[in-house]
Amino acid sequence: MTHTQHHPMKKSLPFATAFLLAAAGAVAAETPPAVTFDGYVVVTGSVQDTAGAATDSALDVTHAKFGIKAQLAPTVTAYASMFYRSAFDKADLLDAYVAYEPDAGLKITVGNFLSYLGYEAFDPINLTQISNANRDLLGFPVPAYHTGIKADYTFGNHRVGAAVVDSLYGTAESTIFAGDGDFSEKGLEAYYTYKGIKDTQVWVGAGQDNDGGGAVYDVWVSHALSSTDTVAAEYLVDESDGYNWLLVYVKAIDSKLSLTSRLSGETSNTTDTKYVKYTLAPSYAFTPKLTVRAEISFLDYSGSGATASSSTFYAVQSLYRF
Repeated sequence: MTHTQHHPMKKSLPFATAFLLAAAGAVAAETPPAVTFDGYVVVTGSVQDTAGAATDSALDVTHAKFGIKAQLAPTVTAYASMFYRSAFDKADLLDAYVAYEPDAGLKITVGNFLSYLGYEAFDPINLTQISNANRDLLGFPVPAYHTGIKADYTFGNHRVGAAVVDSLYGTAESTIFAGDGDFSEKGLEAYYTYKGIKDTQVWVGAGQDNDGGGAVYDVWVSHALSSTDTVAAEYLVDESDGYNWLLVYVKAIDSKLSLTSRLSGETSNTTDTKYVKYTLAPSYAFTPKLTVRAEISFLDYSGSGATASSSTFYAVQSLYRF
């Protein structure tokens, strides 16, 4: 089953903007660090050259985010953010949750929050490359945001978490910003992670949506070879359609320059299509707030459902964090 996410949601931009402005005004009198602000702006220029098709190029502000975090009490924090993504031509409320930490190990979160699943970060500012390793054939098998309640507990080198949400995936209307808003049939997520092996993290998780489709299983492992070198691998199975995987090596050449080398692939059983993707992405941090990144990726398609034999993606990206 393809998890389609292509249309804007009903929440209006004025409503979301008013929410954030009101929150900012309400907490402006607080003494720092009770209230903090964060965000980023990302500008991307890209060229997609697909065999047998016209070359597609773009230059745009592709992502922007503004967030407000308030310390409501010693054990209670609230966070809200406004997010824009050019792929959906939409700005809207994204994060909107309250977190309660009654002790050092337990955290309970209620509201609209990001899925547990997926090795690669949701926010481009936290990636080490420009494009995602996979998702083209399976239609966003890694969920984005949804609304509900989750609990995370850390004990020693172990951490577990579980969430009950309105739906695992967004609808054609809500896209990546939220779930389906219907709690009559709920989505579920859970994970376990272990950090007891030196410089290594093992993560295992799963999700089940409320639409009667197959579950999603995700496992990844990361290992720091040294203070400058990290490797990671991920394997994800979408029971309703297929699977994908990635292998990545990130090398910090010096304090400013790094290089990401990635090999990934995705297979759709429904369409009998697969690809292998080869990626190189250098990044240069001019300042702690400004990074410029480039990428070249080559995709090699196969299977009876493939509409092209290959595709090459070139991109340059400027990321500013505030």
